[in-house]
Amino acid sequence: MRLVFSLLVIVLLSIPSALFAETKEIISEGTYNMGDGETPSVAESRALLKAKQIAVEQAGTYVESYSKVKNITLTQDEIQVLASGLMEVEILDKKRTVVGDGINFWVKIKAKVNPVKMEEMAKRVKEKSALEDYNGIQDAYAKSQKEIEELKQQLIVANSEYKKDLVKKKIEDDEMLFKSNQFYDAARQYYLDNKYDDAVNALTNAMNLTPNQGKIYNARGIIYAKLGQHDKAIDDFNRAVTIVPDFAKAYSNRGLAYEETGQYEKAIDDHSKAIALDPENVVAYVNRGLVYHSKGQSDRAIADFNKAIAIKPKQGRAYYSRGLVYDKKGLRNKAMKDYSKAIAVEPNATAYFIRALSYISKGDHQRAISDMNMAITLNPNYVGAYKARGDIYSDINQYSKALADYNRAIAIQQTNAAAYKGRGRIYFVEQHYERALADYASALIINESDAEAFIGRGLSYVMLNNKKDAISDFQKACDMGDENGCALLLKTLKEN
Repeated sequence: MRLVFSLLVIVLLSIPSALFAETKEIISEGTYNMGDGETPSVAESRALLKAKQIAVEQAGTYVESYSKVKNITLTQDEIQVLASGLMEVEILDKKRTVVGDGINFWVKIKAKVNPVKMEEMAKRVKEKSALEDYNGIQDAYAKSQKEIEELKQQLIVANSEYKKDLVKKKIEDDEMLFKSNQFYDAARQYYLDNKYDDAVNALTNAMNLTPNQGKIYNARGIIYAKLGQHDKAIDDFNRAVTIVPDFAKAYSNRGLAYEETGQYEKAIDDHSKAIALDPENVVAYVNRGLVYHSKGQSDRAIADFNKAIAIKPKQGRAYYSRGLVYDKKGLRNKAMKDYSKAIAVEPNATAYFIRALSYISKGDHQRAISDMNMAITLNPNYVGAYKARGDIYSDINQYSKALADYNRAIAIQQTNAAAYKGRGRIYFVEQHYERALADYASALIINESDAEAFIGRGLSYVMLNNKKDAISDFQKACDMGDENGCALLLKTLKEN
């Protein structure tokens, strides 16, 4: 109960900042004239789309001004993507009016733009794929609109039932693609909002309508990978490259999934295919370099990072990845230069985090804390940075600050066993043994094979005079190996 209460307090404390954020409301309208061969539901969707596109333009102005206040740097394209992702749309009114031989559809909407998630979502928007998807779907909508207008004209001049049926079939196919693109667009917005299950469902609906679009399988594969369902991701990437054999990004994405499942040779093959299809593919070079790094092939890894940097000198990820290899080779000075270079050319939370870890290894706690602070400033939900900074504060006996960081890490990710163990250690040192016990128990719920957590809980039982359960926990830790000194603890406890 105490653990649940503390988490509840954290959540409640986070609410006030959200309440003060100003929500922008935009009213817009859209119309569409339905012709022969079209279906009313799609015609209404086209009218709604126009209303949304008008609202996005207005929302973009608001997002731009708000982002400047918050010192968030965005390009014009990124502003439009972010605006579309932040909008919540409510239909206020709609009607149909007969006009000549067709029907006019009119829709009025209210779009709310809540800036609460702007900083978090802005980081997702800066992913190149998010921007490309948005531009791609807008191009698809424009193409569909042009084609449907041409088909309606063809239907008017068709001079036989056979020709009319052919045109109507093309209109039906165009509508099917339009509906599929709507699901794809919805999935893109769900992804930006971290609603991965909803994104998967939307993409599956898109597939059911248009099963031969490689981009949809690739997109769903990316979501499955985010969810840790790498086998499903690989299956989707397989379908993507089967449909589109020269789909470089799908090969690279499959390579990442293979790496996550320890299939390094397959990962290297896929990244190599991506590079062969797109020799300027910086991401594929970096990804392949990281696989080489995992395999201990440092020279090949460095060669790939060098190539990525040569193609794109302001590629921060290539610099800090190369720094990791230098660190592993014991070339600390070169590693530190690369971490600093990564921050200089492309400041991001990961680069600061990695450099902070390097400072920790050198025992430079203050610089490590400074870099962790920057990582958290750039990514306020960076669980690893909170946990790592908590470890630093714990090491230098600043327990209240350590607790605050562990609490934040747990609030963001309640399945973070390491944060529970860190907080448990602090509670143990401060003689709050019941709290320590609860945290180690939470860590074991997440990972029932954590010897360190068994030792921590066992020690808590000892301090609470529960010898029986302490012996049980030490024995479980010993069964996993004697790296934590459990045998000595077990022997001492049994003899006393």
